[in-house]
Amino acid sequence: MTRLLGPILCCCWLLLSFSSKGQRRKAAPAPAPVSEQPLAVLPFTYSGHHVIIKAAISGLPDSLSLIFDSGAEVTILHKGMAETLKLTALQGKGVSATNNMMLEMQTATLSTLYMGNVRVPFLKVYIENLQEFRTGTVKADGIIGVDLLKQYIVTIDYPRQQLRLYRNGNTPTTIPGQRLAMKLNYVTPVLNATIQLPGGQSLTGNYHLTTGGDYGILFNWPYTDAHRLNEILPTVDTDRVQDMLRVLTYINSTIPLLSINNAQFRQVPVSYCKDINDDGAFMEVAGSIGCQIWKQCVLTINYNKKEVILQQR
Repeated sequence: MTRLLGPILCCCWLLLSFSSKGQRRKAAPAPAPVSEQPLAVLPFTYSGHHVIIKAAISGLPDSLSLIFDSGAEVTILHKGMAETLKLTALQGKGVSATNNMMLEMQTATLSTLYMGNVRVPFLKVYIENLQEFRTGTVKADGIIGVDLLKQYIVTIDYPRQQLRLYRNGNTPTTIPGQRLAMKLNYVTPVLNATIQLPGGQSLTGNYHLTTGGDYGILFNWPYTDAHRLNEILPTVDTDRVQDMLRVLTYINSTIPLLSINNAQFRQVPVSYCKDINDDGAFMEVAGSIGCQIWKQCVLTINYNKKEVILQQR
């Protein structure tokens, strides 16, 4: 039987060859494959700098307003909403907080979370009081990030205010922009970037990709201390912010330039705090790049292929 494989393949090739020649003159441009079309297009609104998308659970259309944050390692649901939904909560699950401290939080499971035409089944949520995200015109019921990135390729189109979800696999070739390699610090996306300091010195490091971070760059304290950024950067002002555990004091400044491959961002607002250390066990993490940078872009994250497509607008 194996001896016939060569002739069979040859005949098949000839048939395909003649067929293609016959069709070559009248062939029309092929539409983009189904896999290159988004499965869902989710319009989003803003609450401050936070991207808010609508989601639903069975029987309750558009029942949830969720912050999308690529830096959110777990999905969090506001305690009041969990009570409204009458979720059965389990006690004693750990989640990381400031300085890699672990907090015990209740958890529950949503059988299915719907977003447009797609869904995330059996979604574990951590229950927390998110009162600080419920004071604006749009009250956030929760935060979702990595759990969505694991299920779909996600494009955050800030100019059009759209979140587009694609089938997992190779990044659609129709998405323009520069392709960047992505790493993971535990489960958080990490990109390589270079900053320029006021004196002209450049530093290259690893940065968490945090679309929900309300800043330009937030430096980790060990990196700040090691490179004397607290001495080099002039203080613009300070902010006192209530964290899950205590009030933190942030020092704010600016740097002349941030470069992410060929994309350049000038006069970038930066912050640091002695209580912020989101470093990695296997890599040095300089800090996090937040929404004040990403909102100038169209950003596509292919989490499973560890690839980011960045289009600066």
